[in-house]
This record gives sequence, C-alpha cells and structure tokens, in this order.
Amino acid sequence: MTFTVTEWAGDWISFERLIDSDDPYLERAWREADAAMRANRSAFSIMLPFFGFSIRRFWRWACRTRSRDNRVPIAGWHIEPLVFGDQDGFALSWLSTDATVIATFAYHLDHMLAKGLEGKPCYVFRADAAPADSPFRVLVSMDPMPERAALADGGLASHLHFQYASSEDKLLKGTGEQAKLRNRMWYPTMCSAEGDLLAQCNIVRALHKLPAWPSLPDLAS
Repeated sequence: MTFTVTEWAGDWISFERLIDSDDPYLERAWREADAAMRANRSAFSIMLPFFGFSIRRFWRWACRTRSRDNRVPIAGWHIEPLVFGDQDGFALSWLSTDATVIATFAYHLDHMLAKGLEGKPCYVFRADAAPADSPFRVLVSMDPMPERAALADGGLASHLHFQYASSEDKLLKGTGEQAKLRNRMWYPTMCSAEGDLLAQCNIVRALHKLPAWPSLPDLAS
C-alpha cells in the first residue's frame, strides 16, 4: 500500500448526500438494495431489525459525518497536492452542506495502521498546524478504491472510508502500526465527485452486491 497523492486530489462528496437524496434514481437504487438485503442472509440481517429493516437507515447511522467534537455535517472535501513537491500528504478543505469551507489544513502522512477500517491497512495523517482542539487535527483513512482511473474504464467511482478527531487517542487504542480503532462501526465515507448520477447509483448497488446499471433505468418499468 503506497500513498499516491494523485489518487486523492480533487473534489469529493459525502456518501450522506447519496443516502439523503430524494433523486428518483437514487431512491430506486436504495429500494432495490433494501430488497436485496431482506432476501439474502448476511451480516446485515442481524442489524436490520434495529433500523426498521432499512439498510438506508443503517448507513445513515454508520456513515454520519458529525462527531462529538464537530456537530456540522461534512458535505465534501476539496484536496490539492502540497506545495514544494511534498508527496507525503495534501491540503484538505472540509466543506459544509452550503459549500462553505469549514477548515483547511495541510496533512502529512504520520504512519500506517495494519488493520483499520474494514480491517484493511489505513493511513494516519496529521495536520500539525491545526489547533490542538481542532476536530480535524488527525485523519485516519483507507486508500481510495477503486483507483480513480477505473471510472473512465467503465468501473465504479472511487470512494473511501475515514475517521477524524482532535487526537489519535480519541480514534485509536494503542500506538503505532498495531493500534486499533476505538469505534469500528463509524464509517464516514467520501465518493469522488467525478462520478455522475449513474456512478452514484452504482456505488449504492455495488455496496449491496447488486450488478451495476449500464445506464439509468426507465423509472416507469
């Protein structure tokens, strides 16, 4: 796993926006996801009764972008490479629902986690210039997946899971590569803004093991 800043640069939108959207195509994607989860026994089957048998409600809870230290929903990111050719981080702007910049900091890769979100290796980034009490001082994130080029080749739009806080101790138990997430069920998620409505619908479908739509369906059918 190698950090490559070009995989991160650009605009990202929160998965919450796909969950809360009232777009009719996304509504259909979510209805079919609900039906698939009810029809096929999986790890979700145990949890669905706690969320009114709605997989959408489950993801709304798991992918919430608010935290104890930040009560403003995160609607998106804008990421740029750092100046002076630094390749171990990026400049990240945290955006609110009205596209206002909540905060912008330069993040540097501090170390790796062997098992983080989804049990996969994760990066631990630090914004050393952020105030000590800033909720955005530490960022734990997976690599974007799939690679950004996949969308142009007919694949899915990139997305990633992350967590953030004012200190590592609020996110992790232990130190170094073997540290563990304190909350393994918190999954804030960003999706590449390069994806159009079809790409967004197919993220929802892929998450629930449904085949991708080749084009937006006829809603009357």
